[in-house]
Amino acid sequence: MSQITNAKAASKLPAPGRWAFVLGLLALAVGCGDPSAPVAPPFTGTGGSGSSSGSGGIPGTGGVSGTGSTSGTGGTTGTGGTVGTGGMVGTGGTGGSPGPCATNALCHTCPDSLLCDTDEDCEFSGYVCIPSGCETQEGAPIKQCQPSRGPSCTSVACPNSTDYDCIPVGTSSPRCVRVTPGCTGATESYDCVPGFSCEGGTCVDRRVPCDDYLDCPKSHVCSTTPTASFCVRVFRTCHENEDCAGFCANVDGYGPKECAGELDSDACVNSACMSSSAPVCEAGVTGTTAVCGDYGLCRTDNDCDLNFECVGLWQDGRRECVPTGGTCDQVTDCDPQQVCAAPRNGGPPRCQTGKVP
Repeated sequence: MSQITNAKAASKLPAPGRWAFVLGLLALAVGCGDPSAPVAPPFTGTGGSGSSSGSGGIPGTGGVSGTGSTSGTGGTTGTGGTVGTGGMVGTGGTGGSPGPCATNALCHTCPDSLLCDTDEDCEFSGYVCIPSGCETQEGAPIKQCQPSRGPSCTSVACPNSTDYDCIPVGTSSPRCVRVTPGCTGATESYDCVPGFSCEGGTCVDRRVPCDDYLDCPKSHVCSTTPTASFCVRVFRTCHENEDCAGFCANVDGYGPKECAGELDSDACVNSACMSSSAPVCEAGVTGTTAVCGDYGLCRTDNDCDLNFECVGLWQDGRRECVPTGGTCDQVTDCDPQQVCAAPRNGGPPRCQTGKVP
């Protein structure tokens, strides 16, 4: 399973860039519940996005539950049950007691179950050991077993049979679960849980704290778990509608599918957006709807509105329409627990920190 790190990414010089925004998706719901329940969804937060003119998002409700899904992108994610039970501190897996816990802007409740040090400490099928967002008083991350978030593999095969197994996660349908160390940018949605980016073969923490979607930049929504609240990127690969809380579609007409918001009772795809002033699908007033606007998936600059460019801000090859003139070109230009994205109220991309003290 991919190793997750909080190490500082190499800083880069600001660069004017090509930019882009997304379809809406929802927020990761991982908790301390019954291991016999289905896997929790990656996204169950509050939705909303800027209008095609770049204005701020309209307050909306969080994502709607689907069925036994994991992550999706650009749309909604499915639901499932919560993470399996574990003992109190010191008994979740074999992780041992972390000692006194310090909360922070990202972590609002200290974890008390499913504690772990490595993936081998996780007893349930398809679970991985990741930082919970909470730390010890000494600043060491407190890790917790959480379900892997790869797409379903009942109808589409995993990228390869060496690095992945098609196995149930909890009691959900089979998912592609990475079983070898490391990660690859192109398969970031398989290899890293939501909130993490594959950089240099390692999943790097890009979780940005939030209280609601207004704290998150474009292309992100606020995810709430029993221990933390953080902004989650909406673009993650899906194979079936059940990977989302709505639709799984090829929004930009290129590459793998991603979760899509709803437009006129169907999946929003760019081919349905005919106006040159609103040429791509972007999140609507909730995480499960979409509108034709300025910020969304694209293939070339020609797909975007005037003064927008089509740029890959993350590592998976997807490109987004965002205004020109930003101060970052991609997520690796920013420190860990920051993302390169257009601000919530619109504008060129810059490193975003969410809601911090």
